[in-house]
Parts: sequence; C-alpha cells; structure tokens
Amino acid sequence: MKRTFQAVFAAAALLLSSCGGSTLTAGIEGSGITASGPVSGFGSIFVNGVEYTTTSAQIEIDNQPGTESQLAVGQIVTVTGTANADGKTGTATQVTFSGAVAGPVAQVTPATRTFVVLGQTVLVTGSTLFDPNIQPASLSGINPGMYVEVSGFANNLGQIVASRIDREAAGGSLRVQGAVQALDTSAHTFQVNALLVDYSAVTPSSTLTNGSSVSVQGSTLSASGALLATGVQVTPVFGAGANGEGDIEGVVTSFTSNADFMIGGLHVITNSSTQFTLNGVTLGVNVRVSVSGSFDSSGNLVAASVTAMLEGEGMVRGLVQALPTSTTVTVSGVTIATSAETEFEDDSSQMLRPFHFSDLHVGDYIEARGTVAAGTVLNAEVLVRQTSEALSFLQGPATNVSSPTLTVLGITVTTTAATTYSGPDDAPLTAAQFFAQAPISTVRVGGTFSSGSFLATEAHIEGD
Repeated sequence: MKRTFQAVFAAAALLLSSCGGSTLTAGIEGSGITASGPVSGFGSIFVNGVEYTTTSAQIEIDNQPGTESQLAVGQIVTVTGTANADGKTGTATQVTFSGAVAGPVAQVTPATRTFVVLGQTVLVTGSTLFDPNIQPASLSGINPGMYVEVSGFANNLGQIVASRIDREAAGGSLRVQGAVQALDTSAHTFQVNALLVDYSAVTPSSTLTNGSSVSVQGSTLSASGALLATGVQVTPVFGAGANGEGDIEGVVTSFTSNADFMIGGLHVITNSSTQFTLNGVTLGVNVRVSVSGSFDSSGNLVAASVTAMLEGEGMVRGLVQALPTSTTVTVSGVTIATSAETEFEDDSSQMLRPFHFSDLHVGDYIEARGTVAAGTVLNAEVLVRQTSEALSFLQGPATNVSSPTLTVLGITVTTTAATTYSGPDDAPLTAAQFFAQAPISTVRVGGTFSSGSFLATEAHIEGD
C-alpha cells in the first residue's frame, strides 16, 4: 500500500481513548504535521514511509528526555514537525515514544499467542518485533517474571496488539496506558482493563472520568495486586479543527457499518465519495485499517479512503541465497519482497544503524515476516538480520498435506522418523496428529533447505 503521511493509530500516543495516536497532514510544502506510527528505520527517522530529519527535534521517551539512539525499529512514536510536498521527507520538531505497558510478565499462553503484563493482555502477531535480548525472538522467548515494555495498539477486546516488545531491567518502573474503567473517586481507584490502580497518593493531571485516556506510573504493587500510582496523566483525545487532514492506521474497535465505525476514541464516517480498498477483508471490529480524510467540525474523521491492512502470518528465516533485485531477497527458495513500508532491523553482531536493504549480503542470516503471496513470495512487513543459526525456518498455511510431506510458502517440506512435532500449546504431537491438524493450520517447520526442497527436523502447529 502506498502511503502519503499515513499514520498508525498506536499505543504510544494514547490520544484516542485507547493505545493510539493519529496523523494530521496539510497539503503544502513545509506544512505542519503530526505523525504516529512504528519506526521503520533510521537515518534520521523513518515513520510511515517518511524520513524526518531530527537534528533540532526534542525527543521524549517514556516521559523523560531522550535521544534518537534510544529508539528502536517497531516502537510506535509520535512525530510533530513539518512535511515536504514530495511526501517522502519532513522535519521533526518533536519525537515522542511511550510504551503501552511496562512491567513483569505474569503468564504466557502459547495457544492464543498472548501474555499478560500488569493486567494487560498482549497479543503477539506475525509483525511483532522483539528486542535482541529476548531469545528466541518470539513468544517462546517470553517467560513469567521477565520485565518487558510493549509498544502496540488496542483492539476491541482490550488487548494490546504488539508492534515491538523490549526487555527491561528487573525491578524497573511500572507503567500502563489505557482507558479509565470502574472509577471510584471515594476510594481513589480505577481500572485499566484487569489492573486496579490506586491513585490515593497522587493528584491526576486533570479530572478523571470513565473513558478518560491515562498514562499511569508506579513502582510497586499492593498486596492485593493494585498498582500504587506515583503519577497519573490524563491525555485529552487528539483532534483537529474542521477541514484538518488526517491519515490514521489502527484497529476498528466499534463497528456500526462501513459508513460508521470507531478506531479507539476516533469516530470515522464515510460517504459516497469514499474509496474502499478492503483486499478481500470484511470490514468490522478488530480489522486493521488505514483511513485518510479530513476532520469535520464535530471532530469526526470524514474518510476519503479506507484500506484494510492484511495481517501476515508468513515467516522465512535462514541464509540469504541471492539478492535478485534492489528490493527482493531469496531465502530457502522463497522470494522475500520488501517495500518502503518494510521495517528493517539489524540484530546481528554488526548492529548497523541505520540498516537498509542495501546492507544485506549473500550469506547473511535473516528473518522476514509478512503476508503470503502467490507461489513462493512473501511480502515482508519486517526484516531482521540475526546471528546465524544451524536451522532454517518456514511458516505459513500448510497445503498439499500428505504424510510425510506438505507445502509451506510454495516449498515442499519432507518429514522423517526423526522429525519432532508440537501443537499450539507447545505440547508434543505424534506425526499422525500433526498431519491431521496441518491442513487447516498455519505451520512452522525448522530444518535444512537443499536442491529446492526442505527437510524438516521439527514441525509446529501455530496457535489461533
């Protein structure tokens, strides 16, 4: 999808009564802009396909002064500044990052690809990026007791759809963002999803009401599990004056019709002039969308276009075999196609920053995740260079399933008597159980690729 200052409606900004932010654009060179979305690269900083110079920008990280070097790919930031008419460059005056939740992991549920931090359920998807200190770089690298910070946006289930997960030092500060629920002004408590917040020791920055967007900080939990707040900041819903432009990417949290739905606290309305590009998706709650348009006098976003964003479950990990074009790379027989929206990160020993496609070489070990296209093509949402491993991996819908073989991402996968099998909960499966479930599942196989085929030493059924 081509983006002209489109924004991810994300957790860091908390400006739309959820884990969200928004983008406002004006149509002339040098016009003011506020952009919110995941960082896709550096040099200076790339957000939503636009490169912003940050030479004179004030940078704030979790409510503290910071530097660009402290930011990471996949973290959702809010950029304010000016945009150029080319739609590709701009100048930032301020860059702000604030995680959706930070604290110790309470529980991990592989079958649903979720874990819980401070009463917030975090959903891991195919596009989630992981701190290199989380190994393996997947949900299986998340363990109870581990301190993490999650950047993401909210869905209508109250989950945080993770864009990036960073590991934090144990015993660090506890932070959560979200909407106030079950407010009790006498007891000085409220909830953010399943977390009870006790704010009796602090004065909130503004009047609290149910539905208010808040950012809460604390250092300890009470014996009953309540977060003892040391700070509560109330964040007003972000808006713009009538006719101000907006480009927003986020998750539909309430849906009446294609002409009337919500993204967090933002009301989106469409009309006969709205262009829909739904990519085969039925618009509804928890569908990820990109919306461009202008605000009316009531603060509603009147959409000029609505695009459904596909959530990819494909993955390839292994050695780079070839770089056939300036945007494609071949790994284990799969062609990985990148674009201006692909997020690039270098977690290898080189740790290049900035890191671009042009820095890739044959023999590099990489992981790419994204949507499965026709044949043996993966459209990459993220591409990470990593430290080399002995095995290569493929993940995608299983087709042509007939024990002992199946096809993943167009590549023939062969299993043997030595192959180990597991299910969504990581429990062992027999070969017969695996092949019975595979035809209706996304599978991940690990092994070696040679002469156009993949020999699997392990095979796993992914969770829902």
